[in-house]
Formats: sequence, C-alpha cells, structure tokens
Amino acid sequence: MVARMKWMNSFVLDSPRFLLLTSFVEGGAVMAVELVGAKMVAPYYGSSLYVWAAVLALTLGGLATGYFLGGRLSARLPSRRVLFVIILLSALWVALMPLGAPWVMESTLGMGLRQGIVTACLVLLFPPLVMFGMVSPMIVRLISLHGGRIGHAAGMVYTVSTLGGILVTFAAAFYFIPHIGLQASAYGTAALLAIFPVVYFAMAGRPRQAGIS
Repeated sequence: MVARMKWMNSFVLDSPRFLLLTSFVEGGAVMAVELVGAKMVAPYYGSSLYVWAAVLALTLGGLATGYFLGGRLSARLPSRRVLFVIILLSALWVALMPLGAPWVMESTLGMGLRQGIVTACLVLLFPPLVMFGMVSPMIVRLISLHGGRIGHAAGMVYTVSTLGGILVTFAAAFYFIPHIGLQASAYGTAALLAIFPVVYFAMAGRPRQAGIS
C-alpha cells in the first residue's frame, strides 16, 4: 500500500506521463467544446456557414491567444500548480456553458445575424479555448525541465493532444451528443477535465519526499 502511494505520488507530481495524459484530455476537450458550442448556437442562429465560420475562427483565435499567453507564462512560471489551476478554471467554464448559453444567445439576438453569432461565440467559447491553448506550451516547458529536449517534448505533446481531439470528435459527434445530449456532454467534458487538477491537488496536499514539485 505504501509503495503504491509512493508510485501514485511520483506519477502525479513528477512524471511527464501524467502531463501527457492531461494533454490528451485537453485536446479532446477542445473539440468537445467546439462541437457542443456549435450545437448550442444552432437553435438560435441555425447551423449555417456563418455559424461554423464563427465557431472555427474563434476556436483558432482562442487557441492562438492561449498559445501566446501560455508560452510567456511557462517561461516565467513553469509550475504544475499553475497549470492545473488553469485546467480547473477551464473545467468550471465548460460546466457553466449549458447554464449561460440561453442567456448569451438571447442577449445577442438583436444584434443582427453575423454580429450576433460572432458575439455569442466570443462570449461562450473564446475564454475556455484561451485556457486550453495555454495548456500545451506549459506542458512542453514542464516536460523539458525533466531533461527532455524541447523539440521532442513539443512533438509529443502536440501529437498526444491532437490524437485526443480526433478521438473525442468521433465520440462526441457519433455517440455522446446524439445519445446523451448537449448538457450531459458539456458536464461530462467538464468533469473529465476537473479530474486532473483534483487528483493533483489531492496528491500535492499529502506529505511527500523533497524534490517532488
């Protein structure tokens, strides 16, 4: 039992593999939020080219902003604690999406079709996607601190994250959204994201050997 707890402590608090697993889930969450967000917009604005253009553009814009901010933050403060605070905040935002979506959509209906779509997506989707974008640069930096080459670390992180996105795209579009609905899909995504910071902070709160951060 003691040996198992030591292994778990080391895996969560010190191992690059836990960070890669986090990256996999974060990549999946990006696509889940994109799909769920588009479906939340549809009852109010339809599923036209305008809707998908706004969703795709703001997804890319949010991720690009997150990559920039995450890169700067990781250079100044390469910390697992900061990483998992960001992931926890993103999980909370995703959990609030089903509750906030009707209010956001109704508040933008008077703006006109294109402006309303863009504003709704900006409010609903942009913030969590910025936080998702911050995750990968921070994970790359943290893995490189363990002695890995930064190029290799970046390749691994973005490969794993993309694979998570591919898997969740199929799973969400073919099964979860059609069968369990938007609210449950959003809550499930938020819960899966929240598992990682909850586990990390639970482990970090336990007594541990020096050198594990």
